[in-house]
Amino acid sequence: MSITARIAQLETKLAEQEQLIAQEVATFRGIEAELASLRAGLPSKRALGDVPRTQAILSVLRTSGTSLTPTEILEALEGAGRTETRQLVTATLDHLLKKRLVRRPSRGRYLAV
Repeated sequence: MSITARIAQLETKLAEQEQLIAQEVATFRGIEAELASLRAGLPSKRALGDVPRTQAILSVLRTSGTSLTPTEILEALEGAGRTETRQLVTATLDHLLKKRLVRRPSRGRYLAV
């Protein structure tokens, strides 16, 4: 086997291994995130995955035991496997405020009623 052929063979094997590692790291990160959310007493991906955003945010606020900022809410949602934006979270909080389902005990902090 020529050196060029061996290099090509090794590069192919290396690319395959990199892909396997990336998949395993993604699985690892998902397990880490779910574990962190469970340890924090926050709803898991299974609990928040299929509920509307309003219900997910209310669930995060109710289980937190304290008031949270939009960024903290977003981090909890992401930890539970949801993909939201800060803008969606703040718009939903404004909606929940108008519906009197949450209150703002201080500037930038929200609490479930």
